[in-house]
Amino acid sequence: MPLADVNLIRLFDLYLVLMMCISLWRRWRVYADAVRLGWSTLRTRKRLLGRLGPQVRLLFTRSVVVPLAVVALLTVVQWVCSRLVWPQALVPLGDVGGAWWKLLLVLVGLIPMLGVDVYFLIKVGRFDHNSTAEYLDYAEKWLGWRGRAVRVATAGVVNPTKIVDAEVRKGLEYLGQTASWAMLWTSVQSVLRVTFGLLVWLLWVTNRPG
Repeated sequence: MPLADVNLIRLFDLYLVLMMCISLWRRWRVYADAVRLGWSTLRTRKRLLGRLGPQVRLLFTRSVVVPLAVVALLTVVQWVCSRLVWPQALVPLGDVGGAWWKLLLVLVGLIPMLGVDVYFLIKVGRFDHNSTAEYLDYAEKWLGWRGRAVRVATAGVVNPTKIVDAEVRKGLEYLGQTASWAMLWTSVQSVLRVTFGLLVWLLWVTNRPG
């Protein structure tokens, strides 16, 4: 198929799939470490897991939930419009390049979308699985007989359980802030992608017969 006949709508669908696959490939180590850490906590850190229960709600603040809802909504809208509402949409690349205003419209949506997507493919967050696991193991130990012995020996002045709770709370608050930042930028990515898609569909609407 000549390049000029390539459908920009379908090309955008392919772009979304490729970006998702590449993003998963770039971040597989982070996801794998997170799964390992969660699984080891479920199996070997029962006391710490019990202390996490009342405080895990700190991860579900409005600043985390709202961006996540925005991402889900925009993703659904994107795919419904592309595959169900306008499956016959056709915007050939040759048609876009044939008029300066069409090319400008596409570039206005394409450049910021590519910029943000490429940036987050290059910038991948990391966390040290081994040091985090050691920290959690240390906290687990102080929730056992060692913590009770220290509390008895100090007549309750030093309470390791409260110390662990405070540290866990700080850790969850930091994690919640990090998740909020990540979800905010995920929302920006989704908005830019949907905006680009809508601009392309606008070209199709203005050019379709009837």
